[in-house]
Amino acid sequence: MPISILIWLVQIALVVHVLKTGRNRYWIMMLLFMPLIGGIAYLVIELLPEFSGSIAGQRAMRTVKKSINPGAELRQCEAAWQQSPNVDNARRYAEALLDAGRSTDAQDIIEHALKGLFKTEPTLLLLKARILFDQNHPRQAVDVLESLQQNNPDFRNPEGHLLYARALEADGQTEAAIREYSAVAGYFPGVEARYRLALCLRKAGKEAAANSELESILTDAKLAPAHFRRSQKYWLDAVKREAA
Repeated sequence: MPISILIWLVQIALVVHVLKTGRNRYWIMMLLFMPLIGGIAYLVIELLPEFSGSIAGQRAMRTVKKSINPGAELRQCEAAWQQSPNVDNARRYAEALLDAGRSTDAQDIIEHALKGLFKTEPTLLLLKARILFDQNHPRQAVDVLESLQQNNPDFRNPEGHLLYARALEADGQTEAAIREYSAVAGYFPGVEARYRLALCLRKAGKEAAANSELESILTDAKLAPAHFRRSQKYWLDAVKREAA
């Protein structure tokens, strides 16, 4: 009985939050008629992005949407692509296919879109590199990312830059990877880039530099806001294991 009362108190608080913040009113119906699931969905989709940053928030939103209606996003993206096979729909459809574990199908969509005026489109090339990396073709991923940069010198994407460093490392170009990790770590939104830099330094036999980077990450985390530490818990835990 106390647990059920607590759940309903939380649901009421969330309904009040919906009304005060002007969010979509469909949340009220979900919160009232799906007390536990609706509350979790609202927290993850609406509130988590505010505290954990846009990238983590988008990933969380996709995860919850999949659990509530598996395959819905993929079907919507496929329908949009079939109706209008433009660059944006190609990117969304390929991302949905990747999330569904269908990398070969995603690659086909990207290759179809990378033609004519859009053969050097940066977001499509970035997805192509991601697919190649996931398929364990780091050398080809490096080539695609270097072509992306040559054709789009003003394009700036922290996740793409991190992917480039990872591909270089996987291709055995350790020193080049260290340079790229060091560069992207300066503006990447989170701990992952610095963590991977430390591991790459250790792989190169630069133990002192690796340990110094790990200690620096933990020191900076102590001074960071609590919401940052919460959002980066996965990577901070990994840093602590390496630093131990």
